[in-house]
Amino acid sequence: MSKLRQVTPVIIMVIIMILLGYPLALIFGLPLAKRDMNDLRKWTKQTISASAPDTLSEQEILTFTQAPEQGVLVKNNQLITRDYQQTGTQVQLNEPLELFDDVSGLASVSERVFVLPDGADAAASVVYAGGVLQRPGVVPASPLPDGQQTVFTFADATGPLLLNDSVVTTDAYQLDGAQVTFVTPPAFGSDLRRVQGDYALLDEASGTLVFAEIPALPVQSATQIVRLAEQLQGERNGVNTVFSFAHDNLVENDKTREVFKNNQRLSDTSERPAERVDGTRVTFSFESDHGIITNEDIPLTEGQDYTRNGTLITFTTPPARNAKVRQYPDFFLTNPAQGEITLGLAPEANDIIWTQRYSIYDKPACGQTVLECFYALPQHPVPFPHWIAARVPAFFAKYALTDERNVVRATLYTSLGTLAALVLGGAVGIILAVLFVLFQPLERALLPWTIASQTIPIIALVPVMLLILGNFGITIQTSLLPTAIIGAYICFFPVVVSTVKGLRAVDPLILDLMRSYAAHPLEVFWKVRFPAAVPFFFTGLKLGTAAALVGALVAETESNNRRGLGFQILGQVQSGNVADVWILLIVSGLLGVALVALVDFLQRRFAPWQRQTGDNV
Repeated sequence: MSKLRQVTPVIIMVIIMILLGYPLALIFGLPLAKRDMNDLRKWTKQTISASAPDTLSEQEILTFTQAPEQGVLVKNNQLITRDYQQTGTQVQLNEPLELFDDVSGLASVSERVFVLPDGADAAASVVYAGGVLQRPGVVPASPLPDGQQTVFTFADATGPLLLNDSVVTTDAYQLDGAQVTFVTPPAFGSDLRRVQGDYALLDEASGTLVFAEIPALPVQSATQIVRLAEQLQGERNGVNTVFSFAHDNLVENDKTREVFKNNQRLSDTSERPAERVDGTRVTFSFESDHGIITNEDIPLTEGQDYTRNGTLITFTTPPARNAKVRQYPDFFLTNPAQGEITLGLAPEANDIIWTQRYSIYDKPACGQTVLECFYALPQHPVPFPHWIAARVPAFFAKYALTDERNVVRATLYTSLGTLAALVLGGAVGIILAVLFVLFQPLERALLPWTIASQTIPIIALVPVMLLILGNFGITIQTSLLPTAIIGAYICFFPVVVSTVKGLRAVDPLILDLMRSYAAHPLEVFWKVRFPAAVPFFFTGLKLGTAAALVGALVAETESNNRRGLGFQILGQVQSGNVADVWILLIVSGLLGVALVALVDFLQRRFAPWQRQTGDNV
């Protein structure tokens, strides 16, 4: 029962620390998850394009599943001027209309992979399977491949995996709910995606498509086809120039965005001034005599920021030297978040502003809630304790015991270096303490330097020491000497301080009694001072044990000693394997506890006269 009472507090503390790991994981992980949710660069993109009819059959009523609220019928980027009425997702044609000018069959590569006809524009092609419209969709991997990561998530996607221009075979990965774990990590910069819709474009150059399921035959494509395009919202009165898309969060650098005024395609290509922006010039000339003037992508107001005289622009104040001054003759994306553009010329009442295609940031790739994004984080700063525990067997079995990269071997190697540091540091500490007590002038001369030695950062001292050892021909990448020296350098100081205090902690009455017995100074030292100093020495040695272990880990890291635990920790940090880092931190913590327990055992073995109390460390 007594042993149980001694172990119970330790068990309780372990349980408390494990339970604290869960709120700590949330405290450190939820802000990162919220950051991912708010970062548009980490959202999935969606292309909004003019909708094709749901079926290939000719009919008077056309159905468009993804129909804009205010749509216009177009064909080959030209408005259809015939009478028709839109009611929700349906368009009633008042007179016959040739819906398709070109319909071609797709060549089959496999049950799921097909190739568009030669010369077909993959981005503009509409695909039908069994006469039913097929919708493309693809989701990029989260996180992006870095050559090390093996676990990825794909928001709401369930189709085949695509890596660059090929379909990933099922034996190359394992599925676990929303997570995909690869046997071999994809190469850095790989284009890793997963099919989300009916099909995805596998290779744009060759026009290769891959379907999520085996499609119904025949598989056909068309480009010259009637579509229902989105009409931009805004007042057309010859004055207003601000129009908005039906969707928000437009992709700023969208190269596929197409905006039309009637049958004229508008461009968002900018014009540079003919003159250099030197910080003093105020008048600049452009090619066009109309458009939106911007300075560092900020639209300026005519009459307030500048005046126009044909192609000449005169600023109220000169733009800064090398400022990005541009003119957008047709239109400029003024507010991507709200989907607003500003036209260079105000449209008249009978003009129609419409779009054929544009891209938006659809939704966070990590999930719809902060908690979903938390679970989708590629690495958690503080993983849940059960995640760390689940990783332990695979981590320890990663390398055979005969391999120097094995964690057990590394732990034993670091233990040996730390023990060597304790022996060396303890010996130096005892010698200095005895000299300080016996020769007080020596203490006054050396103690300040002893204290100053501990203010030198070991991370700066290690490279100097490694250079010195290297000049003596010592192979620092495999030697225990750097570990022992650095550990001893940190360890000796608490031993010195504690031992000096112990040697001077003798009761003066006992010293007077020894003098009355005419005892020799050496007898006083061995029979009085030394036994009194032993508890203090071991206390300092216990404090020095933790410091020596830290010094050993730093020395192994700086010296690239692949045999040590320090190099293992550094390697996992650089690889971004947070769970493995935590395992190594726990191992190093347990190693420190074991080494302190060893010192405590030696204290009981070599100082049996000392009564162990709760006051001793």
